[in-house]
Amino acid sequence: MDTIIEVKPQEMLGKVAELREQGYRLVQIMCSMANEQFELTYNFDKKCTLTNLRCFVSQGEAMRSITEQFWYAFIWENEIHDLFGLKFQNILEGLDFQGRFFRMTEQFPWNPNNGVDLGKVKGIDASVTNAGGEKNA
Repeated sequence: MDTIIEVKPQEMLGKVAELREQGYRLVQIMCSMANEQFELTYNFDKKCTLTNLRCFVSQGEAMRSITEQFWYAFIWENEIHDLFGLKFQNILEGLDFQGRFFRMTEQFPWNPNNGVDLGKVKGIDASVTNAGGEKNA
């Protein structure tokens, strides 16, 4: 059975560290909007059993990065920033793309407070950029 544990945003890094020490691996980080807040769910696996940490972050606040525990979390953290506008603090050096992980036609298209009509978003340019915003071949 999967478990969902609600935590406060400021407790997330400590809870993630506890799970890592217990042998869990990070599977993914999901974000959605719930009642004008960002709902973040961090999924962890150990022996084919999921444990999920969930928190709610208010618009305008930043979330602490978990890259010091799981370096590859930078992928989801940058993606969430680009798609929703939620900033992450303390992403490992060189892995914070500062809003340039994807080339977007609209800024923060999945945040309903930005005024973008999702039906009119043309899509994402899937080309890869480096942390300096330069396009890689």
